[in-house]
Amino acid sequence: MKALLIDSCGARAIDIENKLEAFQEAVDGYIETVTLEPDEVVMIVNEEGLLRGLGINPLATALYGSAIVGVAVVVGIDGEEFCDVPERYLRRFGV
Repeated sequence: MKALLIDSCGARAIDIENKLEAFQEAVDGYIETVTLEPDEVVMIVNEEGLLRGLGINPLATALYGSAIVGVAVVVGIDGEEFCDVPERYLRRFGV
């Protein structure tokens, strides 16, 4: 599945397996989602990022409009399933 990974180095397109374990590995811990666009796009983040003292992610914070820490993975949603991130998000970050 195509996703947008946002970390301290910037944003890049990645292919990620649509499995819990893959998302947990990407964000280095338990996951939670924050909605970017209802019924369309979510950002997957580390659920315990604040407790673990992870650093602010400036790009993800700007995209969400509130503090995001650690690595973030942006994906599309289709019902209750994750799917490919919309192409406009990849273009937005020039990837």
